[in-house]
Amino acid sequence: VVGLDHTALRTGGAGQALKIYVANPPAALAPRDLDLGPGVTVSAATVAGEVITATVDVAATAAVGPRSLVVAGTVKPGALTIYDKVDALRVTPTWNMSRVGGVVFPKMLARFDAWTYNNGPDKKPGTADDLRLDAVVAGWNVEEYKATFDDEDIKFVGAIDAATSVFTPNVDGPNPQRKGERNNMGDVWIVANYTPPGATTPLKGRSHLLVTA
Repeated sequence: VVGLDHTALRTGGAGQALKIYVANPPAALAPRDLDLGPGVTVSAATVAGEVITATVDVAATAAVGPRSLVVAGTVKPGALTIYDKVDALRVTPTWNMSRVGGVVFPKMLARFDAWTYNNGPDKKPGTADDLRLDAVVAGWNVEEYKATFDDEDIKFVGAIDAATSVFTPNVDGPNPQRKGERNNMGDVWIVANYTPPGATTPLKGRSHLLVTA
């Protein structure tokens, strides 16, 4: 088992699709050849090339936490996490660095991912038992990082692509439109927003980005 297209499944969810990427797959596969432990039922499974496509039902009473995946007798520990609720959104990496450029030196881009989390057995955020769930498609924007009063970094440092979550910095300075004709460097927050299925309030996560020379 090489990997999966999702790393988390929700309790009480029927008909959840799961793709399993494998090497040396069996010629044929039945639902009984896949096992994710108590409370998780595989209702359908097919294999095409090196991809197994499964339909999975998770009982509302299934235990929350990491699960091993068994594929035709081969075990991948901790392949999936069963969860009942998305509690938080976190951006990785927690801080990043980018470099202005394009005139004198090449630009250095910065990429970000948004991950959902469950608070784990203690129901408290930010503790050791928190469960990382899945990478999600989030909305992205840039917010001011209050390092220097009235520096307005978000106007000059660059922009993040909402579709790819890749930050592209501005060109080398000095910039005559900026106070003191400073370079296009600065500190900003890269902010992700995501509303889990069934929720009405979006979750928010952020990462500190330093745009430097």
